[in-house]
Amino acid sequence: MFFFLKMLQVTKKIPNFVSRKAITMKLKKRELLYQEAGKYFLDLSKLVFGGIILAEIMNLGINDEAMLIIGGVLVLVFGFIGYRFYSKSKG
Repeated sequence: MFFFLKMLQVTKKIPNFVSRKAITMKLKKRELLYQEAGKYFLDLSKLVFGGIILAEIMNLGINDEAMLIIGGVLVLVFGFIGYRFYSKSKG
């Protein structure tokens, strides 16, 4: 669906039943949604990173190696997902 809308915008061949304003609004909404999702996942990444540091400082008796590995993987995954969504909103 998104490819169809993008193709219509590029070729400027819009059918009578679809207005340019409606297509532009849908594209803007989609870009805004991608941007907000990107920010959300980047914030999750920061929160997980902060949680790892706080858990290390407080010495809660958690297995340090497992926490660092799992937390590090989660930070990287959330950061990558956030970057992908955010870059999708820009281009």
